[in-house]
Amino acid sequence: MPFRLTLIRHGDAVGASNAIFGHSNPPLSPLGLAQLQARWRGLTSQPIDAIASSTLARCADFALDAAQALGLPLQLEAGFREIHLGSIDGKPKSEWTSEDHTHWDNWQRDPAEFPLPGGEDWLAFQRRVLGALSQWASQGEAEHRVIIAHQGTIKAIMLFALGLPASRHQQFWLAPGGAVTLWWDEVYPPLLLEWSNTLPDVEQAG
Repeated sequence: MPFRLTLIRHGDAVGASNAIFGHSNPPLSPLGLAQLQARWRGLTSQPIDAIASSTLARCADFALDAAQALGLPLQLEAGFREIHLGSIDGKPKSEWTSEDHTHWDNWQRDPAEFPLPGGEDWLAFQRRVLGALSQWASQGEAEHRVIIAHQGTIKAIMLFALGLPASRHQQFWLAPGGAVTLWWDEVYPPLLLEWSNTLPDVEQAG
């Protein structure tokens, strides 16, 4: 059945100002937790029937608490993990070589054409994400499904939904705690309902 699909990017992660994280697994920073809490307060005015999350800590830790608060089971799904960024995944930017910068700049232009050394192939990554989404969507009926995941994961879904190539990925940037909502129908093209990069003022937890 068709359903409302809300995709939430995790909040700020510890060390995010000095590194880029794919499969690296830092937790949310206090600011990141506050960002997700603010997003969640706005979202739960619309009934939520199903929640899924990447298995990485910056998504899963919050998702576990959110699902428990709503009395819903949580689908922890490795298929929703961020793309593996190879040799620069989690590497402090202060230690990047000139080659690292060149590879990253090329990847930003077109991740499908310029894979990162040791990194995950973009098309394989997108197939992984879409396969996980299809499998989860087939598990019972729900009018509003929420996924807490990553920038790349959400981009992969959006590019598929709009029929765009990987080279257009940068137009789908989401801020930490940002969210996008689609009307998802496996028979007809998905419809974009809402895109939000803004949050109420947040106070850091702790």
